[in-house]
Amino acid sequence: MSMKHVLLSSLSALVLIAIITSATISPINTGTVREFPTLKQSLISSYVPPNETECDIIVPDDYPSINMSVTAAQPEQTICVRPGTYLEVNGTVISKKGLRLLALGRPEIPEENVVIKRSGFLIRIQASDVVVGGFVIVQEGSWHGIDVYTGSQNVTIMHNKVTTTNASISGYYGIRVYRSSNVLITYNTIYGWANTYGIFINEASNNTIVNNTIFNNGNGIRIRGTSTYPARYNKVLFNVITNNTYGIYFSVAAGGILSDNEIYLNTFNNTNNYGMHGTPGTNRWYSTTEYTYVYNGQYFTSYLGNYWSDYTGTDSDNNGIGDTPHVIDPNNVDEYPLMKPHQEYFRGVETTTPTETTTTETTTETPTETETATTPGMTVTVTETKTIVVTTMKTETKITTTTATETEIITRTATETLSVTETISSVTTLRTTSTVKVTETSPVEVHVVDYTVTTIVGIILLLVGFSVGFVLRRK
Repeated sequence: MSMKHVLLSSLSALVLIAIITSATISPINTGTVREFPTLKQSLISSYVPPNETECDIIVPDDYPSINMSVTAAQPEQTICVRPGTYLEVNGTVISKKGLRLLALGRPEIPEENVVIKRSGFLIRIQASDVVVGGFVIVQEGSWHGIDVYTGSQNVTIMHNKVTTTNASISGYYGIRVYRSSNVLITYNTIYGWANTYGIFINEASNNTIVNNTIFNNGNGIRIRGTSTYPARYNKVLFNVITNNTYGIYFSVAAGGILSDNEIYLNTFNNTNNYGMHGTPGTNRWYSTTEYTYVYNGQYFTSYLGNYWSDYTGTDSDNNGIGDTPHVIDPNNVDEYPLMKPHQEYFRGVETTTPTETTTTETTTETPTETETATTPGMTVTVTETKTIVVTTMKTETKITTTTATETEIITRTATETLSVTETISSVTTLRTTSTVKVTETSPVEVHVVDYTVTTIVGIILLLVGFSVGFVLRRK
């Protein structure tokens, strides 16, 4: 065997053995998973102002009034308002889809308040996907505080204080939802509408009133249905409704429909906890799922209704639920009336209410081959692209030690592109690119094979090759 053959054999063996013996597994950290707090703003117990980097328009930096900023804004933009008192000359109509009007201060902190005052037309929402949050809204004349008008959908009204200084106001309401659907009214404080209603769901279905404090109004909440526009599938949950003339009031026009609504885990302590006009249909007055709760130091699991200050039943088994149902009207009965205000049942307990979990998994493989070898000895490149998308959306309602619930929509995404190039011989290059999108609460490790020829191993094998060649040549 010639020296040339010995060298070629030794080098080939060296490359092959080195690749096999020195391949290592190297973890790659995808980094910190990004959360999207804007999705959670309407669902947490205290208001979190947006970061100014999220704002497309800032009042008064860009425009002196809220009305002017809304007029100038484009759909889907975010308008932020700095702390201060804004005496609006003109009322504001939000008619652009996806507009967000958010305070840069906290309504519960006086020195950070963003106060909007007007004597007359104040804020009307007449578009879908609108958010209004974090304001102190004061009606000094005659009109609604916030009006969600015909045909609006997916509107969120959150963390506002809505009141009036006009003690004789009538025919207008703190928050009105008129012929609109999928409106979320959450963590608002509505008070002072002594002759009218704190919240009025007027000829509207599929809306949610949750975690609000409603007091010193004529009707805390009023729901009205007609034959043309029924009031159905509305949810009234976890609200504190006190010191109103009527806590909740149902109004049904002749031939109208007011049924299939859910009202549970509210605290009613009013002059009259319930009132009605007409004949309401059947509604649900206790939870749709069982909760684990604490009562007098003991744990229980049961369906739960509402607390009614005028309930006179007993609790012989001391589980916090009345022995007899609370009759509301001939068609409506709370089967599980609470013996104490609803917040008392969850102090020191964290309970998760099961809700829908949607998981979508999509795998797409798109191989693409590109050959560039037009003459002998040129490189052939093969590129293979794989995309794996796994999306999990979870909605959970948690009742913690606070007096309300905390709901989180968790959507997290991490993306990492990994690239490995392995040289098989002098004429072939293989490149693999993988994109992985995952939903995780902690950094994700993706293992990548890293082929590295160890220098020491290579030198040893090279010496062995020369020695073998030399011996063979001598023979």
